[in-house]
Amino acid sequence: MGQPLYDLFFIIGAVLILGFITSLIFERTKFSNIILLMFAGMLFGPVLKIVSVEGTISVIAPYISILALIILLFGAGLNLNIFNVLTSLAKASGFTVLVFSLSMIFLGFSMHLFFGWTYLEGLLLGAVLGGTSFAVVTSIIAKLTLSEDSKVILTLESVLTDPLCIIIAIALIEVISLGTVNLRNTAVSLTSAFSIAIVIGVIFGIFWIGIINKLYIKQVGYSMTIAVVFILYSLVEAVRGNGAIATFVFALLLGNFNEIANRLKLKGEFALDTKFRDFQVEVSFFVRTFFFIFIGLMFNIEALNSKALTMALVVFLVLIIARILGVKALIMADKTIEPFEKSILSMMPRGLAAAVLALVPLSAGIIIPYFAEIVFSIIILTNLATTVGVFVIERRRSRPVQ
Repeated sequence: MGQPLYDLFFIIGAVLILGFITSLIFERTKFSNIILLMFAGMLFGPVLKIVSVEGTISVIAPYISILALIILLFGAGLNLNIFNVLTSLAKASGFTVLVFSLSMIFLGFSMHLFFGWTYLEGLLLGAVLGGTSFAVVTSIIAKLTLSEDSKVILTLESVLTDPLCIIIAIALIEVISLGTVNLRNTAVSLTSAFSIAIVIGVIFGIFWIGIINKLYIKQVGYSMTIAVVFILYSLVEAVRGNGAIATFVFALLLGNFNEIANRLKLKGEFALDTKFRDFQVEVSFFVRTFFFIFIGLMFNIEALNSKALTMALVVFLVLIIARILGVKALIMADKTIEPFEKSILSMMPRGLAAAVLALVPLSAGIIIPYFAEIVFSIIILTNLATTVGVFVIERRRSRPVQ
């Protein structure tokens, strides 16, 4: 029993050091540490088989993804300005729905035209791959010199697409399985999930701000707050709301309540302790490092066969076209976006949500050739493209003007 336990602690320590080293690489070269961590996970898992994803790891995969989502959403909400979020909400929502819809429609037609899939199967692939990864997006934009408006748009898009992907994908799986479609139920599910999350998130936020300011819990304030966040997420999911949205709303209120109180002329000091934010940075680093290595561990090596890779490249090009058209529409609506920011807005990394959804059709008895292999390939391709794109853009911006 002793030796495996020592091995586990060694792996944890090595992973954290690797996370720190790759962060330094990003600071020096602007080459994102995300893809380096993912490739490290692939090396440890499917390539060298040092860590097996069979058994325990495959069972805990959904829980790891939810934990990472909660912690990173909480950190993002704390660091965004709520008034900028409210100002950009309509624009970000429109951009998100447009890109998601274009991705679905284009893939529906492309997969039928080029590979003989049914339109519904192509739409399902579009739903699974229609959203960006919150963890990847927020990790990248946190270190980029972007305007607050562009950061808010990208963050809101990555928050909103997870529930969109999940609900639409599940609805399409039901349509394929039963041969019936109920648009009303899907629309009601989406509206209900968002509204329940927002209401409960606001109630929890106001309640917890009052608790923090009335009770002396500063020494364990972060631990107690994370406990409340876990309860909030579980409760909202239990009543068929969206826990991710609720967590984000809760964090937004917590991080901005001092400014809200000042505008409303409320008496009292509601600013969070700086140690609270500092601890969140440490926790986010820990979770983010393990999360990206975990994505690499989950990669299916079967995705590297020629047929699946060819299909994945076509899907990748279709997603790029959908994204570029969406960004062009956004730029037409907002003339203030800088040329540099247009390039960053075009990034489209996919993450663990797509990886989890990739396996759902098969579990529902729907067999689509190379479906999971395509999804895993797209996760790697989109993250690699984003990493290289950001690297090139940042290097160009950092060059002194001649």
